[in-house]
Amino acid sequence: MQTEWNFGYNGSPQSVILKPGKYKFECWGSSGGINNSSWYTDAKGGYSKGEITLKKQTTLYVYVGESGFASSSTSNNTKSGFNGGGKGYLNQQVMGTYYSMYGGGATDIRLVGGAWDNEQGLLSRIIVAGGGGGSYHPYTGGAGGGLAGGTGYSANDRHRPGGTQYQGGIGRVSTENGSFGKGCSAKDSTGEGGGGGWFGGAGMNGVGAGGGGSGYVLTKDSYKPTGYTPTSEYYFDNVVMESGGNTAGAYGYAKITLLQALPFLTVSSYNSITATFKADHTDPTLLTKIEYFIDDVLKETITTDLTTEKTINYTLEDNALHTLKIVVTDSNNATAEKVLSISKNIMSLPENVNLNDISTKLVEVNAGFKVGKTSIINTLALKNIEASLNNTLVELSEKIKASFDSSDASVQDLMNQLTQANNTITQLNSQFKVAGGTSVAQRSDGTKIAYEYKRSTTSKFGGWLKINGLAFKPNIFVADCEYYDSDYRVDYKFFTFACCGFTTSGKQDFVAVAIYSRSSGSDKYTGDGFIYNNNEGDVWFNANGVQVPAYLPGGSESFTYAWRAVKFMNT
Repeated sequence: MQTEWNFGYNGSPQSVILKPGKYKFECWGSSGGINNSSWYTDAKGGYSKGEITLKKQTTLYVYVGESGFASSSTSNNTKSGFNGGGKGYLNQQVMGTYYSMYGGGATDIRLVGGAWDNEQGLLSRIIVAGGGGGSYHPYTGGAGGGLAGGTGYSANDRHRPGGTQYQGGIGRVSTENGSFGKGCSAKDSTGEGGGGGWFGGAGMNGVGAGGGGSGYVLTKDSYKPTGYTPTSEYYFDNVVMESGGNTAGAYGYAKITLLQALPFLTVSSYNSITATFKADHTDPTLLTKIEYFIDDVLKETITTDLTTEKTINYTLEDNALHTLKIVVTDSNNATAEKVLSISKNIMSLPENVNLNDISTKLVEVNAGFKVGKTSIINTLALKNIEASLNNTLVELSEKIKASFDSSDASVQDLMNQLTQANNTITQLNSQFKVAGGTSVAQRSDGTKIAYEYKRSTTSKFGGWLKINGLAFKPNIFVADCEYYDSDYRVDYKFFTFACCGFTTSGKQDFVAVAIYSRSSGSDKYTGDGFIYNNNEGDVWFNANGVQVPAYLPGGSESFTYAWRAVKFMNT
């Protein structure tokens, strides 16, 4: 069984799938560049470590930083600044040798893949080791990592600070500032780049040294910027962050070590007489038994074929609410369990159901009753019989019987009213076309782009909605999703609004993506958002459907949006 995963630099995201268990994550940032004979003389990358317990199978993405250092006998150095290293001198000649003075890239592990600078990806990082700042010899770039990246020092007190937990390093002018996940690139690549990190270091325009990028490890008390998506299930313990801790090499690297294998359990279905489930383990050979209990009374112990799917049968003697508990145990007495409520007369709830799901179903049932009663009331109205939603179903049935026994309204009267109603419906259909439904937002594969509103710059958004089969090209599309984060006790509301083909104040079709959040105890929501051009890049409206960006938090949860599309027939 694999217990260690190592990741070196390759200029691309590297994915890993981890089973439930306790792990140690370690990241080393890369060094900054310098016009001197060895990378070791410039700012080194940082080191970050933490221990985490994953309670479900998890896919993670590892981004290993590129070193800012390069030397060559010809002017053919190449650098991409992968994972946040700021641009600087690339082929600065010193006594026949050409050097690079880019900032070093950070090394991080995150929940959302795609391009390294994808905003949703940067907002899903759970551990980061900062990169060192570039420098012009004999000056010294700021070391990467730690709570704050090191300061780049040069002549005449021209210092350039590193990134912190809350902001990028601030330079002498705004073009030298670092930013979230990115070290500053020197103007026209003439200078020294800042190191990448949680927040990137400041850069230097001209001769000097850049600041290092900061490190980060997610904990209960760590800073979480607006839009940050990882939840408390990714909190680390035993955290270490060291400035300049990568003394082994110029390039970053990462390492994941399994500290403790753990059992886990998945229940696929259950009801009042049977349950189907599957047990597994980080190391399946360590499983020892499966037990199930009804109302805390042991019913059976299973000790063979422990990783195959199991179906258990049981008998409930009465109509009361009972508890089914399934427990999986390993040789270290570590356990995983599921506790389920079962009853003869109560429909079992699916696993992972939440109060919002239950509330939604009750609303649907209530709406169904209202629709049915409204239909009865409308029918009675055709015969001028007074009825309302306040009437019980028994009262409504009596009114229906009375209507059949009476002859107050002629058949012609009824036909006239039905014709008038049909005419109204026809008029509405000639003015609007409307469609609606629900759709699960899809995570981007890192290739879809959206053009920023009235600009030529693009963004790779992390989530998308794609609706097919509309049979008309809408003028308005709106979608929303609500989410309650029980760990942070925060209510979230996600919106996507898009328009196409009618005059707006900006005379430009657009898509607006917004997120609003309200913490427990607060009366107000705070918001953030993005605006993109419609019908550019991978954003489109056509006669078959729409494809638009939609906010999607990190992790493995799915998020369902309710949507409506409207077409004005006179446009």
